[in-house]
Amino acid sequence: MNTNFDQIYQDLKSGVVDIAKQSFQDYITEAKAAGKSALDGMKDNLQHWAQEVENGALTKDDLEFLLQEEASLEELTALKQTGITAIRIDQFRNAIISVISGTLTSLIKI
Repeated sequence: MNTNFDQIYQDLKSGVVDIAKQSFQDYITEAKAAGKSALDGMKDNLQHWAQEVENGALTKDDLEFLLQEEASLEELTALKQTGITAIRIDQFRNAIISVISGTLTSLIKI
């Protein structure tokens, strides 16, 4: 892989923190922790997918499908315990998927 995955991963973590700040003013700490935990849970998959995207083996649609099915993102439902509605959690999850997809597909050399 030509790209530095560690830097990509740090960028993704920063993106999750930004989304948490924008989405949950009252629950920033919980949202940041949940988002980072989700990223940590799928780090190996992300590294593999980043390589596949860069090599052209995965399309953006394929990547988004894999992200929608990612079990680590399902764990965001733990935020329900804080009183956050399922709709807001789904919006948070979708925003994380968008950041990941955008970041990884930017690896494609056009």
